[in-house]
Amino acid sequence: MASVAIQYDAPPTLGRFLGSDAFVRSIIGPVGSGKSSACAVEVLRRASQQRPGPDGFRRTRFAVIRNTYPELRDTTRKTFEQWIPEQLGIWREQEFTFELRFDDVRSEVMFRALDRPQDIKKLLSLELTGAWVNESREVPHAIFQMLQTRVGRYPSKAQGGCSWRGIWMDTNPWAKSHWGYQLFTKHKNVDEAHRSLYEIFEQPSGRSAEAENIANLEPGYYDRLTAGADSEWIKSYVDGQYPDVDQGSIWGVQMALLDARGGICEFDHPADGVFTSWDLGISDSTSIWFWRVGKNYVPDVIDHYEAHGEALSHFFDMLDSKGYTYVKHWLPHDARARTLQTGVSTLNLFLARYGASAVAIGPELSLMDGIQAGRWLLEQPVRIHSRCEAGIEALNSYHYEYNEVTQDYGRTPSHDWASHSSDAWRYLACVAKASDRMTRTVESPKMLPIPPLSQSFTLDDLWKEHEEGRV
Repeated sequence: MASVAIQYDAPPTLGRFLGSDAFVRSIIGPVGSGKSSACAVEVLRRASQQRPGPDGFRRTRFAVIRNTYPELRDTTRKTFEQWIPEQLGIWREQEFTFELRFDDVRSEVMFRALDRPQDIKKLLSLELTGAWVNESREVPHAIFQMLQTRVGRYPSKAQGGCSWRGIWMDTNPWAKSHWGYQLFTKHKNVDEAHRSLYEIFEQPSGRSAEAENIANLEPGYYDRLTAGADSEWIKSYVDGQYPDVDQGSIWGVQMALLDARGGICEFDHPADGVFTSWDLGISDSTSIWFWRVGKNYVPDVIDHYEAHGEALSHFFDMLDSKGYTYVKHWLPHDARARTLQTGVSTLNLFLARYGASAVAIGPELSLMDGIQAGRWLLEQPVRIHSRCEAGIEALNSYHYEYNEVTQDYGRTPSHDWASHSSDAWRYLACVAKASDRMTRTVESPKMLPIPPLSQSFTLDDLWKEHEEGRV
């Protein structure tokens, strides 16, 4: 093999980041500051520093994780190839894995996207040396927690063990409500004795005299970015400061206000009178919100559940295991479609299990009207129980797609891990919004029109049915 020279000179903050052996490290900074390049170089560095095993080879296995497959393919991979050329190994395209094979180095680098359920399932069973999480603010906390259990498992002790194990992450600044900010900055659920396991490195503003990676950017790069941009965007993407709400967030402002007024909390509630609102996934994720009619006939959201690629029987068993008494299960309109596997619709399977009185198809609104309904519900005196942690995280993370060319957010929600719970929230909100009692206000501004339902009801009616034992 011809020799390949790779010259990488790390700016000060990135140099400290690469020099750390912390179990989990995160580099935070503005766009264009060289974060992803440093993380790509770290794959090569750690693979080369692994001690040889009994067979004389330095064996490692890494996962590279990104929120969506297009981002992983079009952005993360290109950065990786910029620093680790194909002369150093071979691509296995079908598995989206690069095998580093030079000198005595033998390393598997496995690229995995979180919008592909098959990738998530594989990730759950991997035995890794380490993992790079690219743009970690877009990755759910559950994946991060799971990753911590998968690293440090290859090579095995019989093969010589790991010289180092851990997770390194890069991201533009995450919102203050994000799990990353809470973990690294606020040390949430981390006692003093274990804080050294988690290190954060913060790069200076792109407009400061200490700005990093300037030599590799066009002259006036950051000045051009600020032209016409709003102050919050500049704060996050140019100055590298933590925003109160993520840019492009759909319900971030409402979630922050809900949290500030104590609407996300623990509260006592009966186990009866429970409704569910579903987003159904056949080969994707299925998400469910559990709620009751609370004070002033505003929903109390008491529970949340999501799972990937499970049969409907799994969810029926889960409902039974919760110990709730259900009034009605609200399904989306696609529940009427027959599946190729069974030739029977999901709606018919629900009807066979729970009966016609306990199953209904929710109101059908357009995507944007549903988003507006979801926003409206969060502005009501609704309560969300803190046990709904994963669902709350999804509502905070639900965002519009980002256009890399225009460097702006469009009006189409990004389809990623947060979509399923957020879609289920839209469906819950449409049921609540269609209730006559809950939408009755005095001279309020006109809301977007709501198409007529197949049946007329109020939440009073739903509760009365439950009280009279008719459901």
